[in-house]
Amino acid sequence: MTLPPPLPEARAVPYSLRRRLTVGMVAGFLALLVVLSIGLWTYARNAANQTYDLLLAGSAIAILERISPTPDGLIVDIPSSALEIVGLAKEDRVFYRVFRLSGRTLTGDPDLPLPPGGVRAGDQPRFFDAPYSRETSRFVLQGKLIIEPTGPDWIMLQLGHTRLARDAMQMDLFSKGLAGLVAIAVLGLVFMRLGINRAMAPLAGIEADIRGREPSDMTPLDAKPPREVEGLIGAINDFMGRLVTSKEHAQSFIADVAHQMRTSLAALQGQLQLAAEQDEPERMRQRLERASEQATRTIRLTNQLLSHAMVTHRGIDEPVEKIDLMPLIRTSVEEFLRHPETEGIDIAVLHDDLPVGSALLVADPVALREALRNLLDNAARHGPKDIRIDIGLSRTRIDEREALCISLDDSGPGIPAAEREKVLERFYSLNRAGGGSGIGLSIVNAVARSHGGRLALGDSRLGGLRVELDLPVDGPA
Repeated sequence: MTLPPPLPEARAVPYSLRRRLTVGMVAGFLALLVVLSIGLWTYARNAANQTYDLLLAGSAIAILERISPTPDGLIVDIPSSALEIVGLAKEDRVFYRVFRLSGRTLTGDPDLPLPPGGVRAGDQPRFFDAPYSRETSRFVLQGKLIIEPTGPDWIMLQLGHTRLARDAMQMDLFSKGLAGLVAIAVLGLVFMRLGINRAMAPLAGIEADIRGREPSDMTPLDAKPPREVEGLIGAINDFMGRLVTSKEHAQSFIADVAHQMRTSLAALQGQLQLAAEQDEPERMRQRLERASEQATRTIRLTNQLLSHAMVTHRGIDEPVEKIDLMPLIRTSVEEFLRHPETEGIDIAVLHDDLPVGSALLVADPVALREALRNLLDNAARHGPKDIRIDIGLSRTRIDEREALCISLDDSGPGIPAAEREKVLERFYSLNRAGGGSGIGLSIVNAVARSHGGRLALGDSRLGGLRVELDLPVDGPA
């Protein structure tokens, strides 16, 4: 039974910055338009009410002025012009009621709704909306103090009309204002879109520049972007600069590796050819021994080249973690002493001034083990068989940063002061004849640099070389 091929993973669709900006601006414009529309609706309603309330108030005053006392009672003469002014709209209906403060209706519709809070004496007009005759109407209530033979009394006038004309005026004001707002919003969106396109134009130019380049073209981007993306362009240029540096280092390293491997393999091939040409078994055995030694050197060179590449790669990725340095040193020493060729070597680990568990730092444990292994191997390879090696651990500082110092003193031949800078370079060895590859100390130096530390060579109190590897406690900067 053949299983169907697995479905490809869904690829996230990249979002559009232009679309996001446009959607955000449109949402902002719509929210602003809603707020302004609410304000415009309120303004239109208030404007319509104020206009028609003036008519209501004027008509109420005209009617109240025609109410007068007589010996026979009150005369209420409602002028028709007052009612005509209130009912300017043909569809509107007009209602009125004249009554005493006690509630007795003198004329008009007795069932008109009263204002909230009831009727109070006074000559100031009170405007209110209330439902009447299945429609919402606008009323004014105003009083007049009449001196009658029986004494003073307040005569109240309630005048109102339906809201058809008011609502029509409100809608007219609102629609005309809203049309202006919509026009302004549309115009603003157009200019906003043009502004976004103009702002995004430099990014399109940068994209075209990068797409049109050859794979080997790592020159910095020559663009004048907006301030908001200037940091991005700077980061891209810095990244390309690091790529160029990494590429140059890789090319140099590959060239050096090719030369060293070619030389080592050529020497191995030469020894094998000389062995094949020998007729005497003793000389053939000598040549084969030399070929075996050369093969061992080649294997060691290959391992150190791989180690150097690994340390360099891990230095770029910085896979750091918090570790205790003392157990790492002890483990590295134990692994080193397991090899048969280390028999007779005396190694001591000194850390009297550091309590147990206090040698903590942020570092790459794999790279540090590789550095320690190369330091031990370098001392053992270039010293006598009974060489003494003292490994110390102490506190120090790198500039203003707290650091730990791994020191290694040996009783070997040491390195002349004039050669100490050179031996940190790749493939520089003081003992080519003894099998030195010139990579060990360069690996340690690479580990120090990748951790923001430093490597120093000096004279040992044991008579040989002293190596100090300083590492910041808080990890690479």
